[in-house]
Amino acid sequence: MSKYLYGASVQGIQEFIFATNKLKEIVGASELVKSVVFEFEKISAYKGGDEHILLNAAGNIKAIFDDKDLCEKVVLEFPKLIQKSAYGISISQAVLEIKDKHTQEDINQLEKKLKIQRNKPSIALDLSINIMKLNPSTAKPLISKDMDKATSQKLQAYESIKDKSNTDLHKLSNSKNKIAVVHIDGNGLGQLIPKLKIPLSEFSFKLDQATQEAFKLAKGEKALREIILGGDDVTVICNADDALDFTKEFLSNFETQTEKTLGNKLTACAGIAYTNEKYPFHYAVDLAETLCGVSKKHSKKINEDLAPSSLMFHNIQSSNFQSWDKFIEDERTIKNDKGIIRLDFGPYYLDEKNQVLIQDFQNSLEAYKCDGSPISRLRNWMGELYKNAKNADTLLERINTITDESGKWNSCIMDRNLKNINQELSSQELIIDKDGFSKTPIYDILQILSVTSIKGTK
Repeated sequence: MSKYLYGASVQGIQEFIFATNKLKEIVGASELVKSVVFEFEKISAYKGGDEHILLNAAGNIKAIFDDKDLCEKVVLEFPKLIQKSAYGISISQAVLEIKDKHTQEDINQLEKKLKIQRNKPSIALDLSINIMKLNPSTAKPLISKDMDKATSQKLQAYESIKDKSNTDLHKLSNSKNKIAVVHIDGNGLGQLIPKLKIPLSEFSFKLDQATQEAFKLAKGEKALREIILGGDDVTVICNADDALDFTKEFLSNFETQTEKTLGNKLTACAGIAYTNEKYPFHYAVDLAETLCGVSKKHSKKINEDLAPSSLMFHNIQSSNFQSWDKFIEDERTIKNDKGIIRLDFGPYYLDEKNQVLIQDFQNSLEAYKCDGSPISRLRNWMGELYKNAKNADTLLERINTITDESGKWNSCIMDRNLKNINQELSSQELIIDKDGFSKTPIYDILQILSVTSIKGTK
């Protein structure tokens, strides 16, 4: 008897969520995207954990239908249902007839068919013509004096959940008006899935459970709001002060929870984009995803099968994000009379031998936050490094002398913390060879201190 392998992919999620810079609309849009999961369960009559649902998270759905009529009903009605409730997104669908149990080859064939469907253009329900007045913020046709259909839906979705949420959106930025966009993605799922000893439906359900629990434990009382949370895919907006702690705790909890729930420890990589609260979110999201990819690439060089958990971050200071290579060239490379110095000292690892650990980096941050630390003078040293390497060396010697003479904070504190990051670092040697380049961690330390508003406690 034939069965039907069904796949659906929600398109335009990022554009839909981050079409605005208003947090209420962003949160409302994320709630509408979340509703895709429940709408599919309603129309298919398959609930979470049902063996028929192989995957239903983060806008990706795969399911097995025994009944051809039910499958046809879903294909006809599901896209219409979603597109009407969330103007601005569309759904690509594909169906593969199979015999009895599905195989990995069947999944691969379904993915090929979905890819073809994704490449076909779709007509938006809120398509505008020249005679229509447009919302200047979204370029979508107005349905009232100052609101388009998609914006109206997002605000309605926000109103429906705001009383259930303990997140005060006004607290997402710190005293410096800084927020962070964090993107986290699991490692090695492509290699793991073909080797599964449990049904894909069970694996997907348990993976989502592990991710949800890891998020819950990492969030605690921190000021943040999840935007995408499903499968192994996480995107949050949070207070800049909480971003590094949240990301480290999530990575640790994700490893623990996946091992507990699945019997296999999974890892993840993350990117953190620090930005001003008024900066366009879609640029920050693009950068966070790119940073996650840079971190993942570095981790895979250590272990291709299971890349260790790591993160990268960047404080956005230019007008927009073009590419990571462009950032490296424009903002993270110093060219002086001694050569080229790169300022991208990461990635920072959760727990990996011979790599820079997140905790060690945080310990250095705490030391530099304390009264009497030479951090303001090190800013001057960084500035001099751009001009003249010899003068920078002379300035560094002077900084260490002044710091030791002050008595509040001495170079041995600096040495102890820097050597935990890398044994070759010291108060006298802030530039070392790493990953085939001359690099310094001082720029990263200065980045975090410039965007956070927490004083040290040591």
